[in-house]
Amino acid sequence: MKTEAVVLKLTGNALFDAGFTIPRDVDWQAVCEECNKQTVTVLGFCSAKQAEGLDPEVQNRWEKDVAAVAFHNYRVTFSHQKVHQMMEEAGIPYVILKGCASAAYYPRPMERLMGDVDFLVRKSDLERAGKVLEANGFRPWEEEHICHVVYRNETEHLEMHFEPAGVPYGKAGEICREYFRDIYEQSQLTDYEGGQLRFPSAFHHGLSLLLHTSHHMLGEGIGLRHLCDWAVFAASFSEEEFRSIFEEKLKRIGLWRFACILTRTAEKYLGCPKRAWSGERGVFRNKAEVDELARAVIWDVFTGGNFGRKQEGRVYETYLISSRGKDGVGRRNMFQQAVRSVNEMVCTNWPLAKRIKILLPVGWAYYCTRYLIRIATGKRAPLHLRELGERARERRNVYGKFGLYETGDLFRRD
Repeated sequence: MKTEAVVLKLTGNALFDAGFTIPRDVDWQAVCEECNKQTVTVLGFCSAKQAEGLDPEVQNRWEKDVAAVAFHNYRVTFSHQKVHQMMEEAGIPYVILKGCASAAYYPRPMERLMGDVDFLVRKSDLERAGKVLEANGFRPWEEEHICHVVYRNETEHLEMHFEPAGVPYGKAGEICREYFRDIYEQSQLTDYEGGQLRFPSAFHHGLSLLLHTSHHMLGEGIGLRHLCDWAVFAASFSEEEFRSIFEEKLKRIGLWRFACILTRTAEKYLGCPKRAWSGERGVFRNKAEVDELARAVIWDVFTGGNFGRKQEGRVYETYLISSRGKDGVGRRNMFQQAVRSVNEMVCTNWPLAKRIKILLPVGWAYYCTRYLIRIATGKRAPLHLRELGERARERRNVYGKFGLYETGDLFRRD
């Protein structure tokens, strides 16, 4: 679509001085709205204000959005620095995940829209770190999650991870944990926006980005910001550097092909500098195959939007696609996957059900009843099961071609 093409060109010009020509007959209001939906508000505006024909009324509204993002970013950056100070004073090893660590690779870091504060501590330090946060006015938020615990105060939201998001099941997950074992020792104390933060090494940051992106793509969906995070990171290395750091290790866990696809997508649609390894034979049959997969990524970005916000009910498709985005696609049919996904949800919220399997049907009945009540009270929209199934099947067909967590013959194709 024309609006989406303009958003990509504006973003590419802001990140890479890509030199994309912006057409004159643009629906600038639609472009502004799409930039907001894709969380590239500031990147889009920085390029749009130099384009011909930008409507003054739209520019004024867009400027207000940019000001709101700037205020939000400074507040979240301050929260990052507060976490650093609390953990350092308590002597608790930690590293920032995504957030400011991703923004540091941007040409102008404060143009990346921040989310929450994500940081990683050892599982053995969770209780002690939690007490430090509580002593500084944060309170635990009652939410069961597979890789983090949440602490909040009136204005700040912290996600304290005991494992990076998206570490897969099985052998690939064991290897990932092996890779992350020295993340604290390899971390780098970095000056950032008037303070200091502890960032992961280049390898650990890149692996975390890939796991996080694949996890959310198989789940609610990714937005353009996820692609931008990867694009500026990949572009920060020479061809030889990137290969030497990542190729062998990513092939061991079945993420090299996905890294190539994301990079090719950034090259094709954002003007990211080209890399020979992004479409080489041995990983892909030919250039046409990787270009087709790049189009599939962009289709997914603009269809679902950031965390699926453009498509109602998209979150429920995840139950038919993958087990929390942690085991790729295609290992079981959609019915089998649905049963496994709901069982996992019940066990996460009722840990006792992991040991006492007879509780699983009780959990099914409870969550189904709760959902029906929420539909009846208007708190949830009803599901259209046929449409949901069709969309999930289409997404499975696309994601199955990404080779997530597959190894071996995938890299020895004729």
